[in-house]
Amino acid sequence: MFQPRARVGPTKVLAFGAMGFAVGLFLGYVFMGTAHAILQLRAETASQASLDGLTRISSAQGASGSALGRSGFGEQHPKAATKAVESVVRTPGIPYKGTTIHTLVTSNGSPYLNFQNRIMYATYKAVQKQPGGHQLVALTRILHRTKPDILYDEVPSFRADPLTPACDTWCEFPVSDRPNAVMQFFKAAAKEPSMIKAPWLLLIETDYIWMKPLQAPAAHAPSSRGMAYPFNYIVPQAPALEAVMRKMFPAELGPLDAIPGSGPAPVMMRFDEWLQVAPEWERLTAHIEADPESKERLGWVREMYAFSTAVALKDIKLDIVACPECPLISQPPADTSLGGAAMFHYTWGTVFKDSFGRKIWEFDKRTYTDEIIQRQTPRIPMPPKFDFGWTLQDGQPVKRELYNTMVEMIEVVNTAVDSLPILEPVQ
Repeated sequence: MFQPRARVGPTKVLAFGAMGFAVGLFLGYVFMGTAHAILQLRAETASQASLDGLTRISSAQGASGSALGRSGFGEQHPKAATKAVESVVRTPGIPYKGTTIHTLVTSNGSPYLNFQNRIMYATYKAVQKQPGGHQLVALTRILHRTKPDILYDEVPSFRADPLTPACDTWCEFPVSDRPNAVMQFFKAAAKEPSMIKAPWLLLIETDYIWMKPLQAPAAHAPSSRGMAYPFNYIVPQAPALEAVMRKMFPAELGPLDAIPGSGPAPVMMRFDEWLQVAPEWERLTAHIEADPESKERLGWVREMYAFSTAVALKDIKLDIVACPECPLISQPPADTSLGGAAMFHYTWGTVFKDSFGRKIWEFDKRTYTDEIIQRQTPRIPMPPKFDFGWTLQDGQPVKRELYNTMVEMIEVVNTAVDSLPILEPVQ
């Protein structure tokens, strides 16, 4: 059950561009008159203007780009143009050197995520006080919601206008708003550089427990590349996915295994690298949401595929290391110890059963959804004293190492919970 791991003249360009825009707009209204089409159009519009002066493309791109093939959904494919990017225009006031880390987390402000977010932020503040914690200089929650929520004053927050306002209460897939929200944050930072506190930006999720400070690679290290986590259920080269993956990454660009089996969180990259990847991540997410076949095939992790494909399109190299060596996260009960990770990710539920198959202890984030849990965040029950013969819900034995790991994690969670005040309902 658990598995860890010949240059065209400017006049013609303008003419073709205007004609293409008109045709694309007409076809979009005729054939894609659904909410997903609206999502795509809004995100593509944002993507075209996304860097808002942050990036500069050399004139060489115009020559090479004009001969490129199309991506399969109405835009020039960016891969060959990547190497023609002259530079990312560095915004005065944003730090570009050093090993400090600015952490980002996204949320739609639901009670379910706010419960997790309060615990995550409390553990983050605790590890800032540990040796090496001075490298963690800031955390910003990117809230994609129509109005501030109950955590707005407790967790440092930036509010992005959501593509899907219904996600304030309920929607099918709120994660589809994440890349657009991140782009809104970057665009705001271009106007107010003090929003970015460090050269390394780490994107995480709410269901993380900080256990120790994460360290960024030094500039002189053997690898000073960014890092990501290998999710073994993200398999871009899987035969069943080839048709939809090739819509985003055509065959002329290379094999599908050039796409990392990762996702947008946890990922740590330099600000410059995020500025290259984020617009593609936004664009590809919109494409998937507007394409029924892609949505069905890629399922609930489809936005993760969009990010990983964007990384490949922009040829960003990341260090992707599995547990127990991974410096980012450990995922119990699939992983039985913290290993080299800085954080636990409790995406899996954990159930201990006795030798008769009776449930004796459980911790599953999916059981914490009531509105009150975001205001009066409850302590998590500790597991009973260890006994041999216990099994997990998939029948695997509960070993002493995993038991100790769960005890350690829950103790840290409860210490964080004890530090949280009771919040009043938002009026």
